Amino acid sequence: MKFCPDYAKVDAKNLEKIKALEKEIGIILLAYEKPLNYAKMPESDVVKLKEVERSMGVTIVAFS
Repeated sequence: MKFCPDYAKVDAKNLEKIKALEKEIGIILLAYEKPLNYAKMPESDVVKLKEVERSMGVTIVAFS
């Protein structure tokens, strides 16, 4: 079983840099400790994932 990667540990100065960039480009950013690979999923699994997202009211990100 794979586990979710840890968020990066950033100091206050770097956190402010991330927040400033989020504000500037208008998107939410997440910083992780190590590079991640998004999971390659067949379309049928993407449909299932979207159904679960809708039913729960959340966003799910799939990593491999």
